Amino acid sequence: MTKVATRTIGVALNALHIVSPTKARHRAFDLFCKPPSARHRSAAENRALETLSGNLTSAEARRIATPDGDVQTYLWRTSEKDNRGRILLVHGWTAETRVMTLFVSPLLRAGFDVASLDLPAHGLSGGTRLNMPIGARAVLAASDALGPFFGAIAHSFGGLATALAAEGGTPIHRQLPVERLVLIATPHSLTRLTVEFGEKFGFSAALTRGLQDEVTRAAGRSVHDISTGGLLKVAGTPSLLIHDEDDDIVPASDGPAIAKASGATLLATKGLGHRRIIVMPTAVRASIRFLKGEST
Repeated sequence: MTKVATRTIGVALNALHIVSPTKARHRAFDLFCKPPSARHRSAAENRALETLSGNLTSAEARRIATPDGDVQTYLWRTSEKDNRGRILLVHGWTAETRVMTLFVSPLLRAGFDVASLDLPAHGLSGGTRLNMPIGARAVLAASDALGPFFGAIAHSFGGLATALAAEGGTPIHRQLPVERLVLIATPHSLTRLTVEFGEKFGFSAALTRGLQDEVTRAAGRSVHDISTGGLLKVAGTPSLLIHDEDDDIVPASDGPAIAKASGATLLATKGLGHRRIIVMPTAVRASIRFLKGEST
């Protein structure tokens, strides 16, 4: 979506908010939960995804039902005799399983089975909306169908959804049973995400507050009480955070903030950015060492 189109939508919603605040905040929330269409990807992004497509051919593909529609899942089985358990890969916003597949072969060699899913409204999965509860329910459905999982590796928004599933509180009321979590480039504050979203579209302060009220309604608890660090603290699952100092999407300060709030281990990298980090050996090796219980 171009900046002009984004601002045009913001102007229209601000005007609607004056006439009908309820309609405006509902539409703002719908927009907040609607990932951009794949047609908005750049040619370079499409080429990169096409290069990774071959990694899916060796997987067992299966569609599973979730409360929010069917999702596409993938499963790779290790040939190692010493099976260490099964690891779930969870991609981020506007991505899909393909972007996480460079973790697959190293995990298989380390003795782990690997499962993954296209989150709702992403990849080959159904649905048109995604938010933290929808993502967490999809992760739990994957656990029911393909688990149990020893651990999970999640990127960006996928880390938010996985942390909520691991915590298991409102509105999920079920806990993802995992022994270890790796969260890569994951945002800390849901409040900040709503503020940044409002700034992107040029929402008035009142409309941004209305959006936050809708997030609170969907979550069953205040948006201001939801943070990755808080979720991990309640979950109590040993966790590794990998965050790059040059992340251009999620502030580098989020890694230390999550670690301070939760007691998770933090690995700070440099020069890998927000998206490249999940295809770089540094993150892959550190994730596997942590899942094996080795020092990172």
